[in-house]
Amino acid sequence: MTERHSDRPASGAAREALDPALERRVAALEAGADAGSDFDGASWFWMILLGVAGPVALLLWGWFG
Repeated sequence: MTERHSDRPASGAAREALDPALERRVAALEAGADAGSDFDGASWFWMILLGVAGPVALLLWGWFG
């Protein structure tokens, strides 16, 4: 059986308030502010080339070269 430690609050209990600066940063992360946009075409090209095609080419070169 599990024991509940006295230093941890029970689930659903109110937590201690955070520092206001930290609270603003957490709220901004949750809201998705400054999340940026999706990758552009050039980024996708380089990610696929360097992350998929490059390693596959090196594996084939190592096996058959």
